[in-house]
Amino acid sequence: MPEPVIEQSKESPTTSYVRNFINALIVVLIVILGYPLFTSTTSIYRAVLPIERINGFDINDIAFEIPVTILSSDRREEKEEVVVVDESYIQSQVSERYPQIDFWSLKFTTSSEHEAPGYKVVIVDGASTSKKFEVDGDTISIFTTPDTNVDEYIAEVLLDHVFKAELQSLSTLARGESLPGVSLPYSANYNLVFSLFVEGGKRISWEIGQALEQFQPVLSALLRPISSFQVSTQIQYYSKLSQLYPNGKIPQDELATFINFGDWNLGSIDINPTINFLIYIPQNHLEIEESPDNAFLVSQWGGVKIMNRMPTMSQSTISQDELVPILEIFANHLLKLLGLPDSCIDSVPLRLESLQRIITFKNLRDSLANLKSLVKLSESLKEITVPEETKQQILLSLDRMDQAIQSQSVSDSGEAVDASNRAFFEKKMVQQAYFPSEHKLAVFLPLLGPVGSIVIFSILKFIKK
Repeated sequence: MPEPVIEQSKESPTTSYVRNFINALIVVLIVILGYPLFTSTTSIYRAVLPIERINGFDINDIAFEIPVTILSSDRREEKEEVVVVDESYIQSQVSERYPQIDFWSLKFTTSSEHEAPGYKVVIVDGASTSKKFEVDGDTISIFTTPDTNVDEYIAEVLLDHVFKAELQSLSTLARGESLPGVSLPYSANYNLVFSLFVEGGKRISWEIGQALEQFQPVLSALLRPISSFQVSTQIQYYSKLSQLYPNGKIPQDELATFINFGDWNLGSIDINPTINFLIYIPQNHLEIEESPDNAFLVSQWGGVKIMNRMPTMSQSTISQDELVPILEIFANHLLKLLGLPDSCIDSVPLRLESLQRIITFKNLRDSLANLKSLVKLSESLKEITVPEETKQQILLSLDRMDQAIQSQSVSDSGEAVDASNRAFFEKKMVQQAYFPSEHKLAVFLPLLGPVGSIVIFSILKFIKK
């Protein structure tokens, strides 16, 4: 039986040429337009970060030089003369005690009394007193005897007493550790909320406006170089405390639970941190154990003063004279919340200048830590997006860090740490933190699969033919 003859379809050369041209055109379009278009629409933008500049930044380039003038006082003749001391010896004592902070030094000047910047150390005959020294503003009086080694004595007073708290704080930060204490994270702006809480519901008013006029110099004069403050006040009435104290005593270990954060309206939605100062008037007499001023400090939150004064009439007023001593307590709380280290020195201006140097160095350290963490994150996750806004904030932070190195300004260092935080938590970066290839395949395979299979089989058929 003869085999059947399979007739092949006859196709005109023109039709074959058109089909081949179309196949070739499709391949060309895929290569020239399709693949680049797919790549551009599925690729993740990664801005080029200044990694070398970040890794090369050294916060120890800052130089805290504390100007000091040594004067010898003759009380009988009422005159002072400049004394030259062994600066190298005193600086060697700094290095010996605090080897981590080679960026801090005492700069001794030979200016006259009226022209001398910084601090004045006045050497006084101490035969009539048992005190080693005393501090009044920027003047440090050191009491010596004829057999006193002046260089050693000055080093001991300045390093082991006057600047001890500052040096210890800077040394702790230089080791990469956190400062102990109750201070809030630094901010260029804070909200201060003064609240009067009255138990029992009896109406009462307070002359807080007049009292705050005496509190304002602390904010405007002393603390202006560090931060600015927005002050507000409020009165709230409550029927009873969150818990009862039958003996009228609040133990120290129960202070943490005294404030009822759930029921008391103490929340804030402002972008700036809020520091609360609360005066609580209980219905019954209430005292805090081991607290002579009947007040306590809450870490990173604020201060509380319990005032045992209930209104005796339908409405009474807390006078300005009653509020001023309480505001003095709150002023001390505020300095601690801002990070003022504990010190044996009573001079607030001197301690605040130390605080400025501590905050400046801490902000520089935190800024650099944020930027290095961001670089490490971008290098470890290759699929993470790095938007242009992140790069611009990094550059801004680095510029402000450079300025802070030169100016030693709290504001410049504060802007640096704010910019580094904005770079790390950029919303475009957070929203698309990770977009792996499996997600691309899941999205585009249903769309490109059918089209791609037709194109591939057509190309294979064309090649075979």
